[in-house]
Formats: sequence, C-alpha cells, structure tokens
Amino acid sequence: MELNEQEQVLQEKDPGFLQEEEKTFPPGKEGSLSFLQVLNEHKLPYCLDSGVLLGLMREGQLLNHEKDIDLQMWADDEDQLFRLLPFFWAAGYTVTIWLYKGLVCQYRFLKEQNLPVHIMLFRRYGSQAWCPAGEGAGPPFPSLLTRRFYHYFVVARKHFRERLIVTDVSRWPWKVRRNCGTWWVPGKFFEKTVYHPLFETYIPEKWEEYLAFRYGNWRVPAQKWKIWLDDSTLRHELPEKMVDLSAYKTWEKAKKLKEIRKKSGGN
Repeated sequence: MELNEQEQVLQEKDPGFLQEEEKTFPPGKEGSLSFLQVLNEHKLPYCLDSGVLLGLMREGQLLNHEKDIDLQMWADDEDQLFRLLPFFWAAGYTVTIWLYKGLVCQYRFLKEQNLPVHIMLFRRYGSQAWCPAGEGAGPPFPSLLTRRFYHYFVVARKHFRERLIVTDVSRWPWKVRRNCGTWWVPGKFFEKTVYHPLFETYIPEKWEEYLAFRYGNWRVPAQKWKIWLDDSTLRHELPEKMVDLSAYKTWEKAKKLKEIRKKSGGN
C-alpha cells in the first residue's frame, strides 16, 4: 500500500499505526466512528481531543472507561457545523447547543446506544486557545433529602436542555451546582491537523507534544487522575477573568435554528 505524505509522517512516529487487526474501535462504539464520517464527508475542520485522542494514540482504541467523544474546532468555523444539524436530526441524534455569556461554546450530540459526542468551540486569544469548561458539583449537602432533590433537578435540567436545544450554562438554573473554569491551551496545538487513515479522523499534527503537555507521561496509564485537578490545560478561573468576552461576537442563530428545525422535523 502506497502512503501519502501525512501517512508517512505518522508511520515514522508510530510504525504500528497501520496494523488494523490491533487498532480498532471497541465493539458497540462504532456509532461514534460513523458520526466522524459525516464530519469528514462535509469537510468540517475538527480534530480529536482529550481522552479519545489519548486512548487511540496510546492503546489503539477508546479507553475502557471512556464516556464520551471529545472533539475540538474553532468557533470561527461554527457555521459549517450549524448547517449539518438537519443531517444529525435525521439520523436520530438529540442536539444541544451550549452558550456561555451569550457565546457559543459547545455542541452536544446524543444518540441511544452511542457514546455522546461533545464538540468544544475554541477561540483565539493571543497565542492561546480558550473555551469555557465546567463540571457538575453534585448535591450541596449530603442529606438524603438534598440528594433526592438534586436527582430530580438533574433529570429536569436534562429534559429542558433537550427540549430547548440552546441553553446558556452561565445562567440559572444551569449554573446551579456547576464548577466553571477555562480550557487554556497553547494555540499551536490546534493550528494544524493531520488525517489518520486507520481511524479515519483528524488529530493535532503535534499530537505527541500536546498529549505530553496535558497529561505528562501519557504513555503510562495514570493510577489516579482527575481532569479538574490534574489537567494542565484547565484553569480554575472564569472565562471573563481570563479574556475580554466583549471582543467576541455573541451567538445570534436562535431564530434560524427554529426555522431549520421545523423544516427538518428535528428533536
């Protein structure tokens, strides 16, 4: 088999990357691959990120405990992703668009029996790339009553997000019991991507350097690792403390979203 220039670079860095019998998506997770194929067919400029990138490049498959597929793209390219929504609605996906202070920051795609796909939208700030980050904080108190109330709150919040499609997570009630921070990544890691022919997806050209920056000795599985505490690209500062949010254009597609959703019969 003749390799193109990008494939030759990958082959030199990892001589075993073309061994298909050893590097495949685990059974039951092929739906995630089909999602990426849609992005490829429509030439969407994205790349793998976080745990899915780590698992594929270290072990040749998704990590056993992987709960979602994290992708990265520039917020400047969001229009191209927006135009694909009818395709995903027709394929049975639930779509949720997250805003932060009026700025679009994440698209979430959910389909039964498939891993959720999260596409984080990064913006440039000098030499850095940033995106709002967050994690659920759980119930505020350990009492049974509080835990039960919080359970119903989470269920209701999920229902509203799915029905509303667009939610601003910096507002009430979404911000309740949510830790907020900022993904703060050297922009050089996202400026150029390369195509990985085996996984049929795009990865950062400097993926080894990127993984080392985020995870340290990424080739050795960590015994204890928590993203909120150990990830070097996550800052415990609100985005508005890191950058001037007024310098970026707010999201104004709500009306258009309703129109295309009605036409496509989406969720």
